[in-house]
Amino acid sequence: MNLYQITQEFLELASLIEEAGGEVNDAILEELAISRDNFSHKAEGYVRLILKWDGEIEAASAEIKRIQALKKAKENSVARLKEALLFALQAFGHEDAKGVKRHDAALFKLSTRRSQSVEITDEDSLPQNCFVIKREVSKTAIKHILDAGMELDGASMKENVSLQIK
Repeated sequence: MNLYQITQEFLELASLIEEAGGEVNDAILEELAISRDNFSHKAEGYVRLILKWDGEIEAASAEIKRIQALKKAKENSVARLKEALLFALQAFGHEDAKGVKRHDAALFKLSTRRSQSVEITDEDSLPQNCFVIKREVSKTAIKHILDAGMELDGASMKENVSLQIK
């Protein structure tokens, strides 16, 4: 019997007790004890599985962080190698008529390429039309408004119930 079935059985017993005006006979007491035992047994199994999977999730998170650090280290190494190669190409490559430095080898070809990018030197000096204003909901501000007893269209407080395992 799964937790859903155990819960349904318990609710049916509660309904029977309610229909009997709150009177509980020996048969109902025995059924309640069995339901509680079933629940306790099933809950223990669920908790064991939850704790096991929580441990696996934690191990997976640690592995993800380790792999991300490895990836970042490789990206940094590639960037440093490219920087060193660019410096060497600028020093040793031959320049064509357009001012592009080149080096041709049997397996690869290297060349420089010019591009432009915007560099911000003083953000405070820029005019307002250079900024993008992002619209973002502040749940903290909404909570303060609702806690103050004011009504707010489009938002309400919701009470959550969560499971705590210790």
